[in-house]
Amino acid sequence: MNKLYFYNTLTRQKEEFKPIDNNRVGVYTCGPTVYNYAHIGNLRSYVFADLLVKILRYNFGKSNVRWVMNITDVEDKTIRDSKIKYPDLAPMEALKKFTAEFEGIFWLDTAKLNIAKPDFIAHAADAAYVKKMQALIKNIFKAGYAYIKDGSVYFDVVKYSKKYKYGLLVDIDVSKLKSGERVDDDEYEKDNVQDFVLWKGQKAGEPFWDFELDGQKLPGRPGWHIECSAMGEAALGMPFDIHTGGVDLKFPHHENEIHQSVIGYGVKKPVNYWLHNEHLLVDGQRMGKRFNNFYTLKDLEEKNLDPLAYRFLCLQTGYGKVMNFTWQALESAAEGLRHLQNQVRGLNSSSKLGFFARIFGKSQVNSKFKNPFLEAINDDLNMPRALAAAQELLKSDLADEEKLATIIDFDKVLGLGLKNLGKIEKTIIPDEIEKLAKARLEARQNKNWQEADRLRLEIEKFGYLAEDTKNGQRISKK
Repeated sequence: MNKLYFYNTLTRQKEEFKPIDNNRVGVYTCGPTVYNYAHIGNLRSYVFADLLVKILRYNFGKSNVRWVMNITDVEDKTIRDSKIKYPDLAPMEALKKFTAEFEGIFWLDTAKLNIAKPDFIAHAADAAYVKKMQALIKNIFKAGYAYIKDGSVYFDVVKYSKKYKYGLLVDIDVSKLKSGERVDDDEYEKDNVQDFVLWKGQKAGEPFWDFELDGQKLPGRPGWHIECSAMGEAALGMPFDIHTGGVDLKFPHHENEIHQSVIGYGVKKPVNYWLHNEHLLVDGQRMGKRFNNFYTLKDLEEKNLDPLAYRFLCLQTGYGKVMNFTWQALESAAEGLRHLQNQVRGLNSSSKLGFFARIFGKSQVNSKFKNPFLEAINDDLNMPRALAAAQELLKSDLADEEKLATIIDFDKVLGLGLKNLGKIEKTIIPDEIEKLAKARLEARQNKNWQEADRLRLEIEKFGYLAEDTKNGQRISKK
C-alpha cells in the first residue's frame, strides 16, 4: 500500500494517513446550506472533497471508501427565505419545498463539475436525524455540560473549558468568557466565543419538532452545529477518519462539533484528520454581492465556458492555498482543457479502430509514468505536480495506446471526463471550415507560417480549433 500524507488542521502538520479500520476509510463533508445558488467559492470546497475521495479510492479501492455529505436544510437562512418565498404555506411545508429546489440545483452543478455523488446523503430536517440530535443533546445535558434557558438548550463552554481544551482547530482565548453569555445565531465570528445553542426554542411562524428535556417541553429545532455530529456518527460511527470543509467552517462550526461529540459520545477524538480548503478570492478580494463579484456556475456557462474548465482551474492551485479567480485565468484554463482533450482525441485517432475500444478492461497503464503521478496526489493532494506528471506522459515517446490507457487511469482522480471523449462521434466540419483548413495546410506545406497562423485564427473565430499532430492537421470544435 502506498503512503498518503495530509495536512491535518487538528495537529497543524502534515501526517501520514492511517485509517482506523485498516483499508476502509470514512469521509464526512460538510454539505451546502440550501437556501441559494452555490457560488464558485463553495464549489471549490466540493471539488476538493471530490478529489480527496477519488484519491482515496485510487489507493484503497472504490468499495473501501465511504463518503458522507450532509445537507443543511434547516437553519436561520433556510427558514427566513422559505417564509419569504412561500408565505402561504405552512412553515414546515414551505421549508421542505424551498430547500428541495436549491438542493436539486446544487446536485446539477456538482454533476457538471464531475463531482461524484456521495455514497450517503443526510438531511438535517429528516425526522430520524432530528431524533438522533435530540438524543445527543440529552447525553450532553445528562453529563452536565448543557443548560436550558428561555426554551433553548445551550452548550456550557465555560464549564467545558475548565476540564478540556477549547480551541483545537483555531487559537482561542476563553479566559475572558463569562458564564451564561450565549449566542443564538447559527453562524458567528471567531472572536464571539460564547455558549452555543444546541436546540433553538420555537419562534412564531417557524417549523418545529417536539422535544422534552428534564421534564420540560421544548418545541423548536436543532442548532446548526449539532447536526453534523449526529449525522456523522450515524453514518460512519465515531471516531471516524476524515472530516472536510472550507476554512471558514473551522470556527465555530467544526470546533463546536468536536466538543459536543467529546461529551455526547464519550470519545477523546471524534475525528482523526481535519482537512480544510482555503478561501477563493475574486480579483484579489473576498467574493460578495456588494463587490459585484459573486459568481455561480451559471455565470460561467453564460460566457460559454465549460464548467469543467473551472474544475481544471481548481487543480492548478493546492487546496491549502488561497486561490485567486479571474476571468482571464478561467479562459486560460478552458484553453488548457481543450488542448488536453484534443491530445487525448489525437491519441485515439492514431488508430483507425480507435484505442478507446481496446484499452478498457486491460492493464496497459505504464508504471514509469504512474509512479510520479501517484506520489504527487498522495502528497497532500499536490494536483499541480500531478498535472505536470500527466503532461510529461503526453509528451513522452510511449506508444499511443499505452499513453492513452495511462492518462485515462490518471483521470480517475483528475475527473475531467477524458474517458467520455472516446464516445464522442466524429465532428462534422462545415464546408467553409474545411476550405480554411485546406488553405492552412497548403500554407504550412509552403512554409508560409504567417498565413498559416492567420488562417488558424480565422478558423477559431468560427468556434473550431486547428491543431498540428504527428498524424497531420486535426480540426475539432471548441
